[in-house]
Amino acid sequence: MQAKRLAALGLVLLMLVSIAGCAGTGNGKAKENPDTQADAARLEEQTGLTVVSVLVDLPMETKGNAPAGEVMQKTLRRMPGYMKDFMLKIEFIPPAYDGQERQIAMSRLRTEIMAGKGPDLLLCSQKLYGCYSSGEKDTPFFNFPAQAMENHLFLPLDEYMEKAEYLDMDSLQPVVMAAGRSEEGQQILPLAYTCRVTLFDREEYTPTAELPMTWEEMTEDSDPAIRFSSHQYLPNIIGELADYSKDEPAFTEEELRTWAGRSFATWQTIPENLREDQPLYLPIDLWMLDNCQVDLAGEREYTMIPCYNLSGGVTAEITAFGAINRNARRPEEAFRILDYLMDSEIQQSSPLFQSRISGIPVYTGTGNSDTPATSYWKMNEANYQAFTQVQEQINVANFPGPLDECLWMVESYNQEVLEKSCHEQYMLMKMYLAES
Repeated sequence: MQAKRLAALGLVLLMLVSIAGCAGTGNGKAKENPDTQADAARLEEQTGLTVVSVLVDLPMETKGNAPAGEVMQKTLRRMPGYMKDFMLKIEFIPPAYDGQERQIAMSRLRTEIMAGKGPDLLLCSQKLYGCYSSGEKDTPFFNFPAQAMENHLFLPLDEYMEKAEYLDMDSLQPVVMAAGRSEEGQQILPLAYTCRVTLFDREEYTPTAELPMTWEEMTEDSDPAIRFSSHQYLPNIIGELADYSKDEPAFTEEELRTWAGRSFATWQTIPENLREDQPLYLPIDLWMLDNCQVDLAGEREYTMIPCYNLSGGVTAEITAFGAINRNARRPEEAFRILDYLMDSEIQQSSPLFQSRISGIPVYTGTGNSDTPATSYWKMNEANYQAFTQVQEQINVANFPGPLDECLWMVESYNQEVLEKSCHEQYMLMKMYLAES
C-alpha cells in the first residue's frame, strides 16, 4: 500500500510545473539549482521581512500582460502587513509558447516537492478546452487537482478558515467551493469558474419551455433554440467524468457512444437558418466575451440557456484556484494572502482577477448593482439576473483536464467514425486515470 501511494505521489508530481522567479515583484530568470525555500530564507535574512513564496500559473499569462509580480503587488498593496510584515517571492511558470522552459520548470518543482520543499502558496489555472490554444506543451499545472488532494499534496485549511478575516463561504458559489473539499476538509479554494451558455437577444427570444430540464429533454424539445443549445460541450453534458475512488471513468464506453451519437443526431434536426446564423455559444469568461464583443454591462440584454447535464443541472468548470503546499514553510502567511484574495471587492476589481484569471469570480454577487463601476464584471440588471439563474442551477463542478480534452476530441459524424473515436478516447481516459 505504501509503495502504491509513493508511486501515485510521483505520478501526480509529474503534473507539476514551475520556474524560479525573483524576490518581491520582478520576474527573474531560472537558476541552475534553485531551491525556493532556501532562497526565501536567505531573503528573510537580508530584508528582515517574512517571505512567502508564491507560485503563479494562470492562463492569461500572455505576451503584453504586466509581469506576475507587478499584478500581485497591485492586488495586495492595501492588504494589512504587505511589504511591512511580509513580502513575496514570486515563482511564475512559463507559458506554452516558451517551449521547453515549461518542461524544465516541471522537473525543477517535482524535485523540490519530492524533497519536502517547494513554494508556500499555489495559484493555479485549469484550461478551458475548445476556447484557448491547446497543444502537447499547453497543459495545466495539475492535471487532476482532485487526485492531488487525495495524495496529500495540499494543506487542509479548515482550521485556518475558522480565523479568516475576509473569506465568507456563504457568499461563494457552494457547489464550486465543495469541489475543493476532501475527507480531510477544504484543501483547495476555487477562485473562479465558468458556465458555458448560448446567448440570445432577449428582445428576440425568450424560451416558453420550463427550465431547467435534463439534457435528454433538451434534445427532444420542440423549440429548435433549446435543441441548438443542447448540441454543445460533451464534458458538460456528462457532468461527473470520473470515479476517482476506482481511477475509472464514471460511465461506460457504450454510454459515451450513445450520448455522442444523440448529440450529433440532434444537430441534424436544427433548421438550416439557425445553423447558418448561429447564436453565440461561449463560456462566461472575460477573454471570450471580449473576443465575441459581448458587453454584459451594455444596453443589450441576453437570454442565457446553458446546456444542461444528464441530471438536469449545470456543469461548472473551475478555471483558477489557490492551495497551500503541505510542505509550506510559511503556511499562516500563505493563508492570509489566500484569505485576502477571497474578499468580494478583490475578486471583482483587483488586477489579478481582471487580467490574469479566466472565468468569473466565485463571489455570487459578482456583476450586481454593488459591483464597482471600474470592474470588468459589471452587468446590467437583466444580464446579472440571467447569469444568476444559471449559476444557481449548478449541480456539478469539475477541474478541467485531460478527460475533458479526450471528450472534446470525440468525433461522431458517422457510425464508423463514432465507434472508432469513442473507443480511442475512452481508452485514453482510462490510461490517464490509471496513471493519476
